Amino acid sequence: MPGRKSRPRAWVSGNNRDLSATVAVLLLLAGCGGSPEPIAEAPPFLDPGFVEAGGYRMHYALTLSRDLPAAIAGSYGIEQRRDLAVLTVAIAPSEPRANVGDAASQVEADAVSLIGTRRPLVLSRHDEPGAETWIATVDVRHREPITIEIRSRATAEGPALRARLTREFRLE
Repeated sequence: MPGRKSRPRAWVSGNNRDLSATVAVLLLLAGCGGSPEPIAEAPPFLDPGFVEAGGYRMHYALTLSRDLPAAIAGSYGIEQRRDLAVLTVAIAPSEPRANVGDAASQVEADAVSLIGTRRPLVLSRHDEPGAETWIATVDVRHREPITIEIRSRATAEGPALRARLTREFRLE
């Protein structure tokens, strides 16, 4: 037809998308090839268990209550259960001859769950020779990480001592 204009036609292929997806999957699979060498284990994180600031050192530990000797657990009124951990926080001067803080010492701690839920811990103060110690109990679950955030001051005017501790327990 001599007076009729031809319209350009687009070439459409229904398999182009499928082909692209297949190529992408094959490339991903090719990149996942295994190495004949075993994967090296990550070195364990070694938490020092203390922080220092302004001439004071704050020691902290989170231990399963069943791992404590019965005499020690009993002397602090701690129930020994398989799913109960004990947080211990002690503040002492960095220098052995320095004086420990007075009643103005403060310690606060929160348990933070995997989903970010914060729960303040109830700490009880125990004065020990040369240090002040706070103890709290925390319910734990099998292989579920729990994070403890600790904030303290040895004296009302002293610098803040902060620590963040994450542990996972196997309750088998």
